Amino acid sequence: MELRHLRYFVAVAEHGGISHAAERLNIAQPAVSRQIRDLEMELGFDLLLREGRRVVLTDAGRSFADRARAILKDTEDAAETARRISKGEAGSLKIGLLEAASWAGHLPLTLNRFKRKHDGIRLDIRPMSSVAQIDALLSGEIDAAFVYRQDNISNEALAVHPLRTDNVVLAASTDLVFDSDGTLAFEDIDGLPIVAFPRSVAPAYHDQLFGALKGIGFEAQIVQEAMDETTMLSLVSAGVGCAFVNSTNMQRPPRRVQFRKVEGLSVPIEFLFVTPKSPGSLTQLLTDTVLEIDTQKA
Repeated sequence: MELRHLRYFVAVAEHGGISHAAERLNIAQPAVSRQIRDLEMELGFDLLLREGRRVVLTDAGRSFADRARAILKDTEDAAETARRISKGEAGSLKIGLLEAASWAGHLPLTLNRFKRKHDGIRLDIRPMSSVAQIDALLSGEIDAAFVYRQDNISNEALAVHPLRTDNVVLAASTDLVFDSDGTLAFEDIDGLPIVAFPRSVAPAYHDQLFGALKGIGFEAQIVQEAMDETTMLSLVSAGVGCAFVNSTNMQRPPRRVQFRKVEGLSVPIEFLFVTPKSPGSLTQLLTDTVLEIDTQKA
């Protein structure tokens, strides 16, 4: 059974006869009659009762016509949806992102421009850590990721697009008064209690950060651990301790938190847009949007 059998039969059912159906289909009448007979033979029962030049649907024929119409409609809808997806007019994308990186720069600019250009595509935004995003990307749970470089990024399986390089700053309660404004010296931070994240959250970043701290002679006295920077900053605001956090947090400073650079401390953190090596058509549209944005402006 093929779709043309259904189209011919529905045409006969809707136009009350084979001759009218053939005329509407712009096909020779014998060809329509042959297709209907082939369909009945395959089904094993009559769909039509022939009364001279007239045909009447059997009870089975009426039931089959209803389902055939639905099948043809579903087929048309599927083709139209696929066409719209291929042209970037419909579909959905699952995108991983980091909350702190969503306040400024490439990420919000990309999402804003993409939605203006492709309003029919639904964006399923999934906040998660960089490590979790890469794992989700490799398993097919998400289509694209905005992450900081991690050990689990494989250039063989993934397409990696560097966007910018961020750094770290010290976050401290506004109740904490330093001797000077601007960049802090080692003496200003020596002995401060520190709120940090467990190494398991981001091993590469953890090792880079604490290696850099050791490089300037700072031995971190960790008084509390938290799984993400949002929680860390809440603890800083509450006066539990200070924290070394991504400089992007300065775009949305929490109340009662000040951010200060530390002399000699540099922890470059590469921010990336990552997709599968062979992305789908919608993911490619997102990639094109990311790459259109001027890095300097972002």
